[in-house]
Formats: sequence, structure tokens, C-alpha cells
Amino acid sequence: MKLGRRAVKNVAVLIHADAGQESRLQAALDLVRGLHGHLIAIDVTAMPPIAEDPVIGPTTLASYISEELAVQDDNRARIKARLLIEDAPWTLAECMGDVASCLASHTALTDLVVINTVFDGFPGGDMDGVVASMLRLNRPVLAVPSATRGIVLQGTALVAWDGSDESDAALRAAIPILALAREVRILSIDRGSIKHPPELAASYLSRHGIRPEIMVVPAETGRIGQQILAQALRIEPALIVMGGFGHSRLIETLFGGVTRDLLHNSPYPVFLAQ
Repeated sequence: MKLGRRAVKNVAVLIHADAGQESRLQAALDLVRGLHGHLIAIDVTAMPPIAEDPVIGPTTLASYISEELAVQDDNRARIKARLLIEDAPWTLAECMGDVASCLASHTALTDLVVINTVFDGFPGGDMDGVVASMLRLNRPVLAVPSATRGIVLQGTALVAWDGSDESDAALRAAIPILALAREVRILSIDRGSIKHPPELAASYLSRHGIRPEIMVVPAETGRIGQQILAQALRIEPALIVMGGFGHSRLIETLFGGVTRDLLHNSPYPVFLAQ
């Protein structure tokens, strides 16, 4: 590894018996193997919104908690049995509460957190809020669609670049993953002005031994996120890397812009950092 390159070694993944668990776990294991890292499985027994609803009686809440505990106990046992035969080092932490709080309390010394782009059928799941919480704490996130099975680290990586400080941060954080890619493409949607041009990003990557291709596409009428997705569908990347595309602060505008478009609609894993 070259001197000065940031390492991604500690990869945290959310463990919970829901529709997206397999996609999260496969992607996290692929990352740990490819990066020669360590898997931190965070087993969350989720408390639902009804826990904070005064209209819901204690009997209903107790019934839910009892069922959730039973399901999670069984799921935890199956995950442990599986990890014992996987060729990757791992540890498992257990937490009861909402997802964002549990991940926050167990990811202080991690390099990347793997969750889903959406939480299908997750009790009390709020993907946008969890992503915002992780990024606010400076935890890079890999959000994977529930339909994916793993991540091809030797595939094509697409960097959605707008020259913002958030794009800079995402590019720096993703270096160890981009270094494994067979091909890296920097996509810049040209809207007439940009703080840091894509050529600067390409020069930065070249000093890490990565030779990217630059793609400059004129901006069209409509949402930038849809234009990025259109390019991604044409390229079919293994993952998309992005920061706060088109915004001065990602957290403040997460729910109304490009980031939301990609998280809600991308069929490819999305790497995010602030």
C-alpha cells in the first residue's frame, strides 16, 4: 500500500432479519475479503415507532418486543453459524433500540458502514435518517439495494463529481475501494461552473496509482440525479461514489436532491461520505 493512502479495514454491517440483510452481509464480506479487513456485525433488535406512541397499550408493545426478540435470537444464531465458516475475521456486537442510535454507538472506530439504500419491511426503518446520522458522524456509508448479492470490487466504479467539498471527501474516503476497480470513471454534469474541475480529481487519483476516465455531460432540464442514473444504467458500474452532489452541505439537503434520487432509485451500491 502506498504511503499516505487511507486504509479501509474495519467494515461494520447492520444485522437484522429483514429483506435487505443478505445484500448487506454479502457486500460487507466482499469488502472485508478484498480489503483484507475485519467485519463488525452489529446485531440490532429494533424498537418500533409504537414504542413512543402513548396510544399503543403496554400489551401490544410487549407482544411486539417478545416476537422481535425471538426472531432476532434465531437470526443471530444463524448469522454466527454462517460467519464461522466464512473466510473473513469478524466480531459481533448486540444492541437494542433504533437503528441509527445502535449504529452510532458501535461504529466509532470503523472505516465504513454497510446498510441498504432502502429498508424494505424494516420495523421503524428510516433509511434517509440512518444515512444522515452516519454521515453527520463522519462515517462513510455503502448503501446497497436489497436485490444485489455482493459487490464486484474489480468492476467499474463511477464517481459522480460536482467539485464540492463533499465530493472531495467522498473521493478521499473511497480511495482503497477505487484502487481495486478495473476501471474508474469520473462523471461531471456540466452546469457552467464548478469549484474543483474533474481534471483535479483525476490528477489526485493518479497519484494513488488510479488512472480514471473523465466523462463530462451537459446538464439537461430536470433532476441531476436522474441524469446520473441514466449514465449509470448505460455503464452498469459495480458501485457509485458520491458526496453532496450539487449542494453546499449534504446533510442539510439530503432529502430533496441528488442524494435522495440515487439512494431511492439506484440499482447499484452507492458509496457516500461527507
